[in-house]
Amino acid sequence: MREKRKFSYGYVIVVVMCLCVFVPNYAQYQVSAFKPELFQRLGIAANESLFSSIATAPLIPGIFLSLISGILVDRFGARAVIGIAVTLSTAAVVVRVFCSSYWQMYLIMICIGLCAAFINANCAKVFGQWFPPEKASVTMGVFMAFANGSIALGTGTAPLYGSMTGAFTGAAVIAVIALICWWVFMKNRPIGTEQKQEEKISVLEGLKVSLSNRHIWLAAVCMLLSAGCVTAAANFLPSALTSRGMSDKVAPVVTMALTLGALLSNFTAPSFIEKTGRYKLLFFLLGAVAALGLFLAWRVTLNPVITFILLFIAGYCSSGFTPIIMSLPVRLKGIGTRYGGTAGGLLATIQLGGSVVLPTYVIAPIAGTNYVLMFSLFALMMVLFCFVQLLLPIKADR
Repeated sequence: MREKRKFSYGYVIVVVMCLCVFVPNYAQYQVSAFKPELFQRLGIAANESLFSSIATAPLIPGIFLSLISGILVDRFGARAVIGIAVTLSTAAVVVRVFCSSYWQMYLIMICIGLCAAFINANCAKVFGQWFPPEKASVTMGVFMAFANGSIALGTGTAPLYGSMTGAFTGAAVIAVIALICWWVFMKNRPIGTEQKQEEKISVLEGLKVSLSNRHIWLAAVCMLLSAGCVTAAANFLPSALTSRGMSDKVAPVVTMALTLGALLSNFTAPSFIEKTGRYKLLFFLLGAVAALGLFLAWRVTLNPVITFILLFIAGYCSSGFTPIIMSLPVRLKGIGTRYGGTAGGLLATIQLGGSVVLPTYVIAPIAGTNYVLMFSLFALMMVLFCFVQLLLPIKADR
């Protein structure tokens, strides 16, 4: 009976983690629906690079703090360490309502990303503490589905608020609710289980084990290419669609299809892939279809319904493998939950680095407003993923 209570509370942990990762994703992707209003409020000329810098700013903490957060969580536990990040992000979401200059908005958007950086880097470790290894990818799939759902809602519902201020205020209310839930319901470890002294690892020990594991590096590159591609595409899709003549009210709703497809994929694909055992073949096929979809779906037709369906398919194929790759650290022999925070932090650092650097400082300056070239480069990232993932030990033993 006691074990049942421990296992059941794991679902509470999943809900709390999902709610808290919802906030920064939702807040971040509201921005793409208000590009003209954003430029007007901040008093800056329309510029794709400036917009991309604001839209991707929440990813910056992941570049610099994911590894640090993993080290801290390995040593001090998730509740306090991640809780501080959740608190700071909530404050930033509230302050964002009043931002009136580029640098204010840029810095606040960076702070909003603190919560996501800490949670994403450590979710595999947290879930590994509450669930058995064989359920790692399925649990991660639920988490990733919720993250993608928040992106879809942030993009698709923003116009419904009527104004950017209204949308930002709505996000602030949700952020406060999530913060309260974290401090009330979050726990470090299963009920009745005390952290043993020998489990408190040194910083150097965790870094040495994680940095020397080549499979962690390969997984990080895979996530850099696939997740970075989808993140960037979701940010630029509204602009790409409106450039072809679609209404600026309809474009964000159609863009939502990309993340809705990813949401469904996170729920359904991991269990199917695990059952078949054909990891690399299915990863390759999903990645190939996603690359083709990102290249073509947004420009085949201006019919919103058809475009929505095509983007949904592209989104589904782009994310089904993500939960399995993200859960890899805690399933690897020699890593597990003991070093899961540090290893997950390393993975997230490289992934998010690519998600910020490639679209903002490489692809956007090269492509400018040439969205055909831009999305061709995004598709190329997914093609590269198809081949890099062939090197992964997908089914690793703990």
